[in-house]
Amino acid sequence: MASKGLSKLRTDLSKVYGDRVTRRDAMVPPTFISTGSLTLDYAMGGGFALKRTHEILGPEGMGKTSLANLAMANAQKQFPDRAAAVIDMEQAYDFDWAASLGVDLGENQFFHLYPDHSEDVSDQISMLLRSGEVSLVVVDSIGGMESRAAFEKKAEESAMGKNAQVISRMVKRVAGLCRENNAAVVFINQYRADIGGRMPGGQKAAGPSALKYNTTSQIKMSRTSEPTRKIAISDAVSKAPSELEVGRQLRVKVTRNKLTAQGRVADFWFYNVATDKHGPIGIDQLDEAAVLGMATGAIKRLTSVTYEFPGGAQVKGGRPGVLTYLAEHRELVGTIRELALQQISSEIKSEHTVSYDDEEAA
Repeated sequence: MASKGLSKLRTDLSKVYGDRVTRRDAMVPPTFISTGSLTLDYAMGGGFALKRTHEILGPEGMGKTSLANLAMANAQKQFPDRAAAVIDMEQAYDFDWAASLGVDLGENQFFHLYPDHSEDVSDQISMLLRSGEVSLVVVDSIGGMESRAAFEKKAEESAMGKNAQVISRMVKRVAGLCRENNAAVVFINQYRADIGGRMPGGQKAAGPSALKYNTTSQIKMSRTSEPTRKIAISDAVSKAPSELEVGRQLRVKVTRNKLTAQGRVADFWFYNVATDKHGPIGIDQLDEAAVLGMATGAIKRLTSVTYEFPGGAQVKGGRPGVLTYLAEHRELVGTIRELALQQISSEIKSEHTVSYDDEEAA
């Protein structure tokens, strides 16, 4: 039972800061939105957690926006009564590409906003989250943001530090709004030249340090050493034979995660052209399911060439046989993902559910 002094303290806090004085009641497991990659979901503990903010970091052309599109598509499926939104700071969003990755561009399912400066980004995120109608907001990108002072001034006039201040305030505000409105925000970020750094030609992540400290997870995207996959095409002009890159293997490292262990790495193939040999556009989920299933025991290895799937079916032929069976039984992909996530469920930190005194009185 609370002491009289503690009750008085809560009353005094309510008078000064309002009735939203919180109390921690119970611990509940977080809800995740799938990233679109089975192995990355496993590495992150389930995907992008609701009530949290996240950062995707990597060089240009590494698939950061494509991964965010896949997450938005999954958010729309998981929460059909809520929309997904992208704040397109770079004003270069490809609607056709997003649709090919599964994003529903209907007006009841999707918002696309293109602000002029960082202050508009902050206000737009706040409006989207406070509405309660949006489950996932993607900001593309931190590196493309600039302050109103820099946007409106002439090129020779200085506005140094203004943008970092705006972004720092924004990420702190957004973190609180995500918790209050059961939503997630993904910031896309990239590297830029580290001017004045110790190492010549060095690079660093764009944006202020507050972004690093206030996001729940950070994932870094890069290429693996695997050669790209190509198909032969004919050049209509020179008639010379050439090759078209259709897929590359990406590596995503979970460099920060406040909900479960960090440091895990996910490797997966991403195809930007659909082919009969490699399959549709997007992440090769069959290959991922085989790798993840074998690594976690969801697909049991009985002999050097024989494997057992969930449900008891046994397949011979080694890895090619596993892939062939998965192609014929695609419903097993989701089963393998769930079995793999169950293996690390005990590592995921539960979250406090928060209620308020005024709600309790009602």
